[in-house]
Amino acid sequence: MKAVASFVMRGPARSAMVATVLAVLSIIIPFIGVFSSASVALVTLRLGGLATAKVLLLATFACALLMTLIFGNPLAALGFLLVLWIPVVLLGLLLRNTRSLALTTQAGLIFGLLAILVQYISMGDPATFWREYLEPMSQRFIEAGLFDQAQSVEVLDQLSSMMCGLVSVGFLLQMLLSLYVARWWQAILYNPGGFAEEYQQMRLHRFVGVAGAAALLLGLLPEQSYPAILGCLGAVVLGLLFLQGMAVIHGLVKLIKSAQLWLVVTYLMLIVFLPQMVLVMISIGLLDIWIDFRARFKTQNSG
Repeated sequence: MKAVASFVMRGPARSAMVATVLAVLSIIIPFIGVFSSASVALVTLRLGGLATAKVLLLATFACALLMTLIFGNPLAALGFLLVLWIPVVLLGLLLRNTRSLALTTQAGLIFGLLAILVQYISMGDPATFWREYLEPMSQRFIEAGLFDQAQSVEVLDQLSSMMCGLVSVGFLLQMLLSLYVARWWQAILYNPGGFAEEYQQMRLHRFVGVAGAAALLLGLLPEQSYPAILGCLGAVVLGLLFLQGMAVIHGLVKLIKSAQLWLVVTYLMLIVFLPQMVLVMISIGLLDIWIDFRARFKTQNSG
């Protein structure tokens, strides 16, 4: 990763090349888009807006050229610019000027809300759109014998009602992860250990905690008892609390000697027991806003 970060910082042309190649590859492997965004955000964090503008101009032109050659349509380059790069650049500028990872993470909430708004404007009723989109998959499950007709309808209804929130929180987490990777690359090159310390100390505002508690309480109610958009909003807020919970775990591991194994176990459990562990991380992040586990542990250790 250090070699990639170093290559990105060798000039606008190389930064644009990395961003372009990774963006195009993200069409095949979506997760690679994180590193495309991170390569642009690294330039933002280190050199500022003017240098980033040069990289964005070159990368957008290169993507338009490649999309024309591959698909015959250059407009896909605008998707890379608006979805992959611009949001992370704006957050990078905020982080560069405030040097507050917590504030910048909370600002990412704006883009999560924007993702919800775009779905409602473009789809009308996102649940209906996603139900029609997922219907063929439901039929394949029935044909494969995984569900009967009644079970398939029930799963389809539940999934379609959740998709707006899942897409929005997925966009939010990918964008913030790109920013975190860029900050990590910056630390590798210019401030070793800086990002780890910054993330381990990250603590969100109590407003996020209140909104997160409301979102969890909302999840206990029947879906028909509240507007669907509230569920989407709640999912985005809970995404921030998940990041806060992971920051708490990393911070505690740092404070406890010989505790690296617990971090490995945490990530393994996230892979094996994903839904349950996500809820655990959200709960830890929510409680930490009021309890501040890291400060209490540090005080007890000192005593």
